Parts: sequence; structure tokens; C-alpha cells
Amino acid sequence: MFMRFLLLLVLINFAVACSNQEAATTSKEKEKEVVKSVTYPEQPTLAEEMVQQPVGIHSEDLYASLEGSNVDSELPLGSAIEDLVVKELEPKEIYNGLIHYLGADYSLVFDSLKHFMPDYGAYDLSKEQPSFKNVTIHLDSSGSMNAQVSGGVKMDLAKRAIATYASGLPTSSKVSLRVYGHQDTGSDNDKAKSCSSTEMMYDANSYDQVSFEQALTKFKPSGWTPLAASITAAYEDLKKSADEKSENILFVVSDGIETCDGNPIEEARKLANSDLNVKVNIIGFDVDDAGQKQLKEAALAGNGTYYSVNSNVELNDTIQELLQDARATYERNFEIAMVGYKVNMKKVEIGQGIEDLGSSFMDVTDSEKDVLFQAVSRLEDQEKITPEAAAEVRILLDDRHTAIREYINQLEEEAREKNTVKHQEVISSLKR
Repeated sequence: MFMRFLLLLVLINFAVACSNQEAATTSKEKEKEVVKSVTYPEQPTLAEEMVQQPVGIHSEDLYASLEGSNVDSELPLGSAIEDLVVKELEPKEIYNGLIHYLGADYSLVFDSLKHFMPDYGAYDLSKEQPSFKNVTIHLDSSGSMNAQVSGGVKMDLAKRAIATYASGLPTSSKVSLRVYGHQDTGSDNDKAKSCSSTEMMYDANSYDQVSFEQALTKFKPSGWTPLAASITAAYEDLKKSADEKSENILFVVSDGIETCDGNPIEEARKLANSDLNVKVNIIGFDVDDAGQKQLKEAALAGNGTYYSVNSNVELNDTIQELLQDARATYERNFEIAMVGYKVNMKKVEIGQGIEDLGSSFMDVTDSEKDVLFQAVSRLEDQEKITPEAAAEVRILLDDRHTAIREYINQLEEEAREKNTVKHQEVISSLKR
């Protein structure tokens, strides 16, 4: 009897073990089916299409700005690829997934170089010139403008320089004055109200010395820096006086970076691409490295120029340069040889600008490669992919990086050719 019971117990245990093994096998097969069902968007093979693809779904946390910059080793790469499924996938599928998750934002650098058009300004006599300057001046009135530089307090110097600029514009010009960050303090408790403080102090009109100088006395340095909100407001500032003959200009004086969570680069780009075709010129007054980078990018996105000044002398020199441009006439009575020399120098200046655009483009693709290679190494270290698969993925990433760099060189060459053609057109127009 005991032997029968023992035999029955053995048979039951065997049946249970078989059942568990079958269940485990079924579970693994289902898991494998789930893994194999993951499909990432197929990535293009042409560089021009690569740089126009949507930005990676986790890229915002990994790149310091739209321009690319260097990747911070403290950024959350691990969390960005935590849910990236790679098991049982072929190297090309893993590559697709990595780009889908971590591909860089090329939009700004691509647009700037792809659609680059050389501008010879006053020397281009073939261009129909606007009948008047329509200018809105925006002044940073955040607390940091209380600081001292060589020559005095930044705010006092900025106010005097702005008064000089406004009074020196051609009499046909329309001008307005807006300030931002001038309410409350720079404390965290005051941030919400200070970040909403952007106010018109001199409404769009011809320049009147008494009224304009009175407007400059109505505010003092105070709070945070809502630069993006101020740039956004510039559209309505300029629209009041704009027509088909006006040259619409936003002129910003700022001593630092946006501190109200806005995106001044994007707002400047919207302004430049609006129906007003606004040019965004920015003076960075005693600005740190982070501020320099952001303000430069905003001016670039706004089809304008960035000027860096650190003292009263440099500020006044820049104002005189801006006024000289504003007063520029298109008379043909100047000496042709001298103008020809200046046109040639302008070609060199524009060529340097093309090189800078290409360099910014290269920075983005180099940063993207760094991020993607780090991601592959992390997946390999975690044994989510084999060393062999990792090697093949790196080859694909290298090919992508090389293709984009070659495309950048091509775009630079096309831009230089545009510059050469335009230079010849301008020179020819001077000799007619």
C-alpha cells in the first residue's frame, strides 16, 4: 500500500513539474512575441531627410539648447532609454529605436544654412528700400541692471544710449519703447508677477524728446527677466505703424538670460517669419557665457545681429554703428573704388557668417553622435545588446554622422556660391 502511495506522489510531482515547465515555456514565447512586435519608425538614409526628421521623443532632456552644445554627463541618459526595447532586435532596428528616442533637433541650424541668402544691405542698389524705419526698443529692467560696469550703472548707461539712438533715427522713423522685468523683486515669491511685467512706456510714434525722456524715468531695475514675453509683444508694438514700405526692427538691450521659463529663441524666430519680417537686433550688455549664447541664438533666429558690449564706451560705439546703418542712404554719388572695397569686405564678412552657421550645424551632429554612442555603451554594459550588435549599431551611427557632416559641407558650399553670385551682382550694379 505504501509503495502505491509513493508511486502516486511521484507521478503527481512529475505532472506538476511538466505543467510548470510548459507554463514557463509559454510565458517566454509570449514575451518573445511581444519583444518582436516592437517596431520603431524606419530612419531615412539620405542626410537631407535625416536632419528634417522629428526630434527624438526624449531629446529635450539631453541637449542643452536648440543649437546643440556639449552633452552634460549628468543629464538623465539612463532614464531616457529605460523603456527602449532592444531585446531580440536586429542592429538596424536598434538604430531606428535610438534615433526615435534620442535624435537631435536640427531645425534651426538646418533652416539657417539651407535657406541662407546673402544680404549686402546699403550696397545692394537693386533692392527696393523701405520708406521708413519702424523700430520698437525693448529694455531689460531686471534687478541685475543695477550692477556697475566701466562708466557707471548699467541701467543709467542703457537709458542714455537708448535716448541717443531714438533721437538719432531719421525723422521719418516710428519708434516705441517697452520695458520688461521692472515690477516687484527678484525673489521667488515675486517671480510670477515680475515675469508677467512687460509694459509699453512710449507708444509707437515719431520721436519727441520730452515725451521719450519722460518715459525713461518711469521705471527702474527690479525683478526677473521675461525676455521671451517681451519679444512676443514686439509684434503688436510694430504692427501699429507697419506697412508694405516699412523696415520693422526690434532692438533689445539685455544683460542676461531669460529667467521666466520662456523661449526667446523661438519667439524671435516667429517674429522674423511673421508677415512683418521683423529683424531682431540685440545688444548684450555685460552678459555672462550662458546669456551670450542664448542672446546670440535669438538674434540669429530673428535674422538680426548680436552686439556684445561691456562698458559705456563700447555701448556708445555700438549705438553709433546702429545709427549709421539706420541713416544709410542709397546715393550713387560716392567714389566707386571705395565702395567696391567695402563690398569686397562685406563678402568676406558674409563668408565668415556662413562658416559660423556650418560650425553650429556641426556642433549639433557631433553632440548627437556623443549621445547615441553613450546610449549604445550603456545598453551593452547592461547586457541588453550583445557586443556584436553594439559594434554593428556603432557602424550605422558612424555612417549617419558622416553623411550629415558631408551634407553640411555641401550646404556651406551652396551658401558660398550664393554669396559669390550676389557679390558679382552688387559689383555690377555699382558700375552701371
